[in-house]
Formats: sequence, structure tokens, C-alpha cells
Amino acid sequence: MQIPDEKIYTSTILCTFHKPAFIENIAGDDQGNLYVTSVDEGRVYKVDPMGNVEEYASVTGKLTGIAIAGAGRFLCSGWAADGIPTIYLLDEHRNLIPKLSLYEAQFLNGVTTLAPGSFLICDAYAGLLWKYDLASNKATPWKSHELLTRLDPDDPMPAANGVKIHEETVFVSNTARNLLLKIPIEAGLPGEPEIFLDKVNLDDFAIAGDGHIFATTHIFNSVIEITPGGKLYTIGGLDQGLSGSTAAIFGRTDKDRKTLYVTTNGGISYPPAGGLQDGKIVKIEIP
Repeated sequence: MQIPDEKIYTSTILCTFHKPAFIENIAGDDQGNLYVTSVDEGRVYKVDPMGNVEEYASVTGKLTGIAIAGAGRFLCSGWAADGIPTIYLLDEHRNLIPKLSLYEAQFLNGVTTLAPGSFLICDAYAGLLWKYDLASNKATPWKSHELLTRLDPDDPMPAANGVKIHEETVFVSNTARNLLLKIPIEAGLPGEPEIFLDKVNLDDFAIAGDGHIFATTHIFNSVIEITPGGKLYTIGGLDQGLSGSTAAIFGRTDKDRKTLYVTTNGGISYPPAGGLQDGKIVKIEIP
């Protein structure tokens, strides 16, 4: 594994979720509210700018990814109660509506917006990215490639995990292979994946306007900054409350556009010394 240099930024804990709390992914709205998925509970929690937490919506199943789908609406990935991979729409009335049972999928994970009403969804076990169109309610394979797969099909570690788009390039973390991949978008179609970073364990990540990537390391309990040239810096760790860091986004308001919000699960997969911690949202101020 690559060993990053250290560059710790100012951070605070915005809120906590009583352990065990597998807080998996995060999205934000234009009013400064945050929405996080809790995998095993099948819930979405809403967190206001002051850190107040409320249960916002739930399903009888599990939830993983979440992305903005318009004013007051979000697209979520997960499983229904019968274990079928399912795409949900969280509407402005706080209803989680099952939109599509995707029987061909295996493990729907990270979600990002490709275009208005169009989304890319990682399939962490099938080794591909799905393209989902909200208007037609159809999902089709967008890119399948060996670099998106697991090395060992018996290893439960997810492969294609986090996904974001920056300047006509799709970035995908393959956790099982310790890779960060780049897929160019050419005339609206995916090009061939290439390795941007290897020997680095990443879960989800956010990309700043200048191309710097801020990634969670999950079992390594930290957040790292990745420069466009591939230089790595650790910007927070256990001392900042980042046990089991899972996902990250930047704020969307004028007040918090330089604030990185990081979700954690308290170390459920590999508890740190001292034992399992509460899940959290940690705020990191990026200079």
C-alpha cells in the first residue's frame, strides 16, 4: 500500500449515530441539509446544518448509495427485503419508492449523476457500471471491464464502489483491487478504463473543482487528499473521529462549499483499538 504524507486539516464532529451504525453514503441539498444512508436499517437520516438528526425515510430492506435527483429528490440504491437489488426514488414527500428491481445486478453501491435524470450506479460484485434513466425507469450496462471486478469472487470486499464525474471523466474506486480508475466519456459513451492510482485502499470520495480528490479509506480509518498528479496526503484519522470512514461530499451552499462532510460507521468492518465507535458525520475544512 502507498503511505501518504500527513497534512491534517481542521475538523469537527457534526453529529453521531449510536453504534452499531453502518452509515454508508451521503448527499446534500441547497439549504445545507445532509442525507445519509444507513445500510442495515434501510433508512435515510436527514441532518440539518446545526447537526440535528432525524429519521427521514425508510424501507424494508437495505440502502447503500444516494445522489441528488432534482429539488427535494434523491436516487438511492440497495436491496429489497427479498434480497433483490433495487433502485429507489426518495421523493419530496419523504417516500422511498421502489422504482426498479434489477434482477441482473448483484450489489448496487455508489451512485452519481451522469446527466439530468440519468445516473451511473456501481455494481460492486458484477464488475460493471449501470446507467439508469429515471424518466424511462430503465437500467442498462454502461461499462463492464476486468478492472471493475473482484480478484476473488469469494471475497466479500466490494470492487467497484465509489463513483464521481469530473471534466468528462468518470472516476471509480475498486476497493477489492486497491485501485482508483479513470474512464473517459467520449461523445457520451464510455472509453476504456485506465488506472489512475494503484496500491491505495479507497471507499468513496469527493472531487473538488480544481481536481483534488478527497477519499475515505474505510478500514484504515482516515481521509486522504489526492492531487491531480497523484500525490497522497492524509488529512484526518482516528484522532479526528474517522473510524470506518465511508463516504464524502462537499457542501452546496455559499457557507460550506469548502467543507468536506465525511460519514463513518465507527469501524464496523474492523473495529479500532478500544472497540466499535458511534457512526458520525465529520466536517473537515479544506483550505
